Amino acid sequence: MFGPSVVLLIGLSAMVASLGPRRQTSVWDVQASSAKNALDRLAEEQFGGCSFVILSTDDPFSADVTLRLVDLMVERRLLYQVSVMTLGGQSWKPLWRPTNCDIYIIIAQDLVLLKDFLDADDDAWDWRGRYVFLSQSSKFDLQRIAVMYKLQKTVDVLFFLPGRTENELTLYTHQLYSEETIKFLNVWRHGEPVTLVDVFPDKLRDLKGRELRVFTFNHAPSVFSDVDKDGFLHNVSGIDIRVVQAIGRSLNFTPVFQHPGPARWGTILPNGTHTGMVGRISNDEAEMGVGNVFVTEVRARYITFSIPYDYERACFLTPSPRELPRWMALTFPFTLNVWLLLIVTVASLVVFVPLFGKVMVLEEFAGDLHSLSGTFLYIVALFCNQATILPSRTPMQVMASFLIMSGFLTAVFYSSNLKAFMMVNAVEQPYTSIQQIVESDYAVGGFSDFWRAIFDESANENVKKLGQKFFSFFPDITPYLTRVASRQVVLLENTQHLTYLQESYLTNRIGESPVRLMLEECINPFGIGALLRRNSPLKDHVDMAILRMREAGLVDKYFEEVLLKGHSEGHNIDNVESDNEEPATAQGVIALTLEHLQGAFLVLGLGLFAALCVMLTEAATALCNCLRPLQPKA
Repeated sequence: MFGPSVVLLIGLSAMVASLGPRRQTSVWDVQASSAKNALDRLAEEQFGGCSFVILSTDDPFSADVTLRLVDLMVERRLLYQVSVMTLGGQSWKPLWRPTNCDIYIIIAQDLVLLKDFLDADDDAWDWRGRYVFLSQSSKFDLQRIAVMYKLQKTVDVLFFLPGRTENELTLYTHQLYSEETIKFLNVWRHGEPVTLVDVFPDKLRDLKGRELRVFTFNHAPSVFSDVDKDGFLHNVSGIDIRVVQAIGRSLNFTPVFQHPGPARWGTILPNGTHTGMVGRISNDEAEMGVGNVFVTEVRARYITFSIPYDYERACFLTPSPRELPRWMALTFPFTLNVWLLLIVTVASLVVFVPLFGKVMVLEEFAGDLHSLSGTFLYIVALFCNQATILPSRTPMQVMASFLIMSGFLTAVFYSSNLKAFMMVNAVEQPYTSIQQIVESDYAVGGFSDFWRAIFDESANENVKKLGQKFFSFFPDITPYLTRVASRQVVLLENTQHLTYLQESYLTNRIGESPVRLMLEECINPFGIGALLRRNSPLKDHVDMAILRMREAGLVDKYFEEVLLKGHSEGHNIDNVESDNEEPATAQGVIALTLEHLQGAFLVLGLGLFAALCVMLTEAATALCNCLRPLQPKA
């Protein structure tokens, strides 16, 4: 990535002046030479292609070692920078952004003097860099430094301390997630290791069964548990629990699950701090947190996220479409356009047929067919396949034959399609868009105010309007499931959660449900990941374990198993079971009931009512004519 170049932050003459005179006969001269040889060996075998940062304290030992290392950087044409640490002053800032391979060589005669440096601004610390400490301190001082916050979140750290002789250096590394703070690696003599060992061992591949605290809380189907008085969770299960347990088996640690408190995920306070699980993990009160946690930029400011182990959309659980009245089945076989075309056709034929007969001077039009009412009955009879008047003249026979065929086809199509609609339950159109929900009278409920920020930041006007209808609730969702089934509210959550609620609580034994999961239009997708401590050293190993689970399809398998278990347990809620009872079937044939035939009787009733109205109208007209005084003839 970088060409062979040299960056020297402070000139050699200035370095000598700052760090004190270089004494060739000093008691540290031999150890400084050994340190240079050791770094030369590491640069050749471990640090190929890396950039170097040399940080030094203001003491004679550091001056001697620093100048020798500068000579080494120049000889090997390595990219480097040098800086003198001002203890208690401004925090040090690197000249370049971290690369894939950055080596930080920190030189201090006394390691204890580095406490202020290690407690300084976290932004200047490269959490993924490799650190090599060169010091004259004792093992006791090393143990005090190795447990500091920054080093406990940095994996690759080496310490060179004085050995038993002037030509020896003792190599240590620190321990993570262990009762022991440091670990002896090797002895280096004259800049060469006495034995060959891995100077950067994988410290996190096997945590040796260590217990790690994991925050979580009940949120089906992610987490199911029983909580004791101390906040610890027992009888834990669910998708997210299975994921953490799989990670624990991969890294050989034992998760101890604990409730984060009533704030659950937590919210941001006016002073900028975060409450709940996110806030407590940000304060290093637990190693990990799960519970259907959406990966968001805002939360990432407080904690470190693993890669998502699942991807979800925020969708809506709406009431199921209501069944339409059976009498409306009479109109179902044809669409509105077809019905309009039939009405126009009948009206046109009522005018055209008698006009055609009069023009042709046909005898069959001498009777009732000369009137509009008679012709209307004739045309309706044709379309109902019930025509009784047969024309005798050829022109009318040609026209009538096509009218009869057209009426026959229309009647066959209508009757066959009507049978199908009589056998099934016709329902109203379901909710398929956010705009329909916005325009409805339903309130929109969700588990937390997390959704309000999503609504406000959305560029979709309909999504913005959801904020005016939104209300949050927890911990008990049961009353709101009843309100969804009774057509009062809709629920907004991720699809897995809503699917579990529908299958486990709102579906009867034959698969009927009074609610419907609207998947046609949802809110933007989210990744679901695990919360880790900020700059957690476990991230790379946790990500690898999650990646393997995703490749094997285990997360989907966990969800299917949880869903099957929930459905088999049958957590039915009172008054939300579907009460539609179909008649008993025999050999797949359904007996028609009065409900199926109510349309036919409704048409009959309308016809009798229309006839009665016509009769009353004619009677009233005749009565008026009788009461009208006679006019004398002219």
